[in-house]
Amino acid sequence: MAKLDLSSSEIPGRIQQNLIAYMRLFAGLPGMVMEDSAHPDEETFWFVSNKPAPGNSILRARWRKEGVEDRIDALFAEIGRNIDEIDWMVYPGDQPADLGRRLEARGMQGGPGGNWLWTGLASLVPAPTTPDGFHIERVIDDRMMAEWVRVSEAGFEGELGCFYDAYARHGYGPGAFSLHYTGYLGDIPVTSGTLLDAGGTAAIYDVSTPREYRRQGLGGAITHALMAEIQRRGYGETWIWSSDIARSVYQKLGFVEADFGVREYHWRKNTA
Repeated sequence: MAKLDLSSSEIPGRIQQNLIAYMRLFAGLPGMVMEDSAHPDEETFWFVSNKPAPGNSILRARWRKEGVEDRIDALFAEIGRNIDEIDWMVYPGDQPADLGRRLEARGMQGGPGGNWLWTGLASLVPAPTTPDGFHIERVIDDRMMAEWVRVSEAGFEGELGCFYDAYARHGYGPGAFSLHYTGYLGDIPVTSGTLLDAGGTAAIYDVSTPREYRRQGLGGAITHALMAEIQRRGYGETWIWSSDIARSVYQKLGFVEADFGVREYHWRKNTA
């Protein structure tokens, strides 16, 4: 089936804003470096965490065409002082319009950068069947956040201490735009997920389930609950950036593959 083409819609710009808001949550944590600049004729955003998650990305470049090659060189020089490689996500609204072709001319092959999925929210499919005793709670304090991190670490099989630091600092009150949920079997945390409401869109992040609790509908159930919350907030659609292993879970909930016009380019520092 062909991907749903949403590249000319307003959605890619909202996705870009949402992902930038997500990365800003980690700004200032130890070992993390960010450029977040906005001027009348230039906007740049990149983030280096020096960790597998939340990762290392260039997420915005809106520059004048004049001198852009020098600007690209300067960007890579600055990033290269912090890390040896990084992904550059070029969005339809980035400038100059031929930015992707310029990166390809440097030997950086472009691609979709993962599985982008979209769904409308006018009506939801039924929630997946789950074992008796399964329930979902929103994280409302540091103790619950620590529990959320533990189950996420088990699901992603990696250390995520910086997520506790970022999310606990952001807080849990009415002004929070990053909301976190844990699914429990009885009193055992078994799945986790995040809803991020920013940039004119609300999206789902960080869905994970430890191996021993998979194939019971738990990840699908927490995703469905987040979709219902996004719908309750008045949004008519949502999107997710999915791993290969989770794609079928989301498709069962109504998500379809979409082309938002985003292209990913990988840069590696020349150490020769």
